[in-house]
Amino acid sequence: MTGWKRWARLAGVLVVVLVLYFTVPVQVEISRSSVLQLLVSLVALTLLALTVLVEVRHQLLESDRRIDGLLIAVMIAVLGFALGFYVLAQRNPDQIFDLETRVDALYFTMATLLTIGYGDVHATGQAARVLVLIQMVFNVVIIATAASTISTRVRTQAEKRAEERRLAEADGPLPARRRHDRRTHRNPT
Repeated sequence: MTGWKRWARLAGVLVVVLVLYFTVPVQVEISRSSVLQLLVSLVALTLLALTVLVEVRHQLLESDRRIDGLLIAVMIAVLGFALGFYVLAQRNPDQIFDLETRVDALYFTMATLLTIGYGDVHATGQAARVLVLIQMVFNVVIIATAASTISTRVRTQAEKRAEERRLAEADGPLPARRRHDRRTHRNPT
């Protein structure tokens, strides 16, 4: 799949992932033990990390592979953290100041990921601060590796295309496009 179809498919998948993020039901009143909640969170985090690392590995081993899967994995990881912050804020509103909606959670996650930290939404409770610390480590180790891989792949593809153009030009001039010569259509009057 090439060209616009590939980009349309990638955009479609990202839209579906975003729709799922905004529509997945999150129940506030779940009476589970803290140990079970921690275990489920750790399993989810591990799965997110493995998904991104598997995609990074594919990128490193298969030089002709597209970066679509890696982009989707990174997006899912970011949305996973955002959903985690949202659930935490729903269960205990004192954990994260001014986080009330899923958009707030995504905003806070992206501000943390990009190390902007405006301060308007911030962790106030210990559980939220632990989750932010986990995201920071995840960002440095996993997301930075993915971003580096994407950057390398884009640069490599650009260099490959430039080299192909140089070789094509070295083989001889490219055929000129036929232009319409206005002088051939003179009015006889």
